[in-house]
Amino acid sequence: MKLSILLLAGALLLAAPRAWAQLSPDLIMENYNSNVQVITSGIINKNMLDNAMERNGTSGASARGKTRVARPAVSTAYKSTPALRQQTVQTYVDRLKGSNPAGAQAVLTAFGPGKYDYGQTYRGILDGTGLRENDAADALAAHLLMGYAIVYNIQDGKAITAPMARGVRAQVAPLLAANAQASGRAAQLGEEMKLQTVIIQGGWQSAIKEGKLEAYQQGIGNLFKTKYGMDLSQFKLTNTGFAQR
Repeated sequence: MKLSILLLAGALLLAAPRAWAQLSPDLIMENYNSNVQVITSGIINKNMLDNAMERNGTSGASARGKTRVARPAVSTAYKSTPALRQQTVQTYVDRLKGSNPAGAQAVLTAFGPGKYDYGQTYRGILDGTGLRENDAADALAAHLLMGYAIVYNIQDGKAITAPMARGVRAQVAPLLAANAQASGRAAQLGEEMKLQTVIIQGGWQSAIKEGKLEAYQQGIGNLFKTKYGMDLSQFKLTNTGFAQR
């Protein structure tokens, strides 16, 4: 099984080559930095991930002697529709217009009504991961994995395995369940993460083609560090998710 986050020479470029060409690495970084939602910043932060890794026994710190309280399972699955995906694109574009009208237009040109459906590319990204397409916890895990893959430029489709992906999902799912803002908003959060994952993956591809890979890797690394307090360079992936290097 594999994580298909190799260079996407397929679906997106074939479907909308002119529109995607407008989404340069520099533009995508500006888009992304302008639009990371507060909700995800509240969910993904170093302290929460440290706690999650400790619960999973991957942080190197012993959790022996601590009482674990079982929480009721909270479903983060939802139904995705074309209308929901278009609403997600439009909401993203509307947020971006004030700070970056050119970027907003580029995203709309690539993914707006009658254009390419980002869900198709996202399905390809998930291929072999065991992650589900329409689940907010899975989408958040995929987003983190994409950031990790970019920072380390992991182009080997077999390097990030299904157990690793499931491990990350197990780490973030309780964080979603415990976040009041995320409660009842699985669809909106899931689709936002899916769209942003596709966008930064496209930026990665463009950066490689344009000889801007190192700068893009640094940009994504800084993004996760400043927005989420998560220095991806300090993490490694294991079968139980993220662990400290």
